[in-house]
Amino acid sequence: MDRRRFLLTTARSALSMTFGSAVLNSKTRAVSANEKVIVGVMGPGGRGHYLAKELARRRDVQVACLCDIDTRLFSEAVKSVAEGQGKEPKTTTDFRRILDDKDIDVLFNVTPDHWHALPTIMACQVGKDVYVEKPASHNLWEGRKMVEAARKY
Repeated sequence: MDRRRFLLTTARSALSMTFGSAVLNSKTRAVSANEKVIVGVMGPGGRGHYLAKELARRRDVQVACLCDIDTRLFSEAVKSVAEGQGKEPKTTTDFRRILDDKDIDVLFNVTPDHWHALPTIMACQVGKDVYVEKPASHNLWEGRKMVEAARKY
């Protein structure tokens, strides 16, 4: 083996050990309750189902509640979340129940764009963080009101 190949092999090994152990440590370390983000997902169909399922797989997130007016969406989404986090989330047909729950930190608003503004503004008013799927709003006026609420609250 020549010097160039030796240095390349050694550098690759060192990098893989360094980054491999960093990834391993972050996934295997225990997450305290204070480090866990509690979320409510509004709109658990399609994209919302996917997001809820992926969030539930994270050790630092708990999906506490799913919300939709179409209760037929709950069975599959609840099952996916329960498989990911080992605990079934609550369900509701009224997004204000998510806003009322003091334990929930974040509202994931994964609804059609004409339903983005009002829940986002109301969530900001009660001190929740908000994740909104794009497009963020149905029109410019709604978008401006959402930004104003985020800045104000």
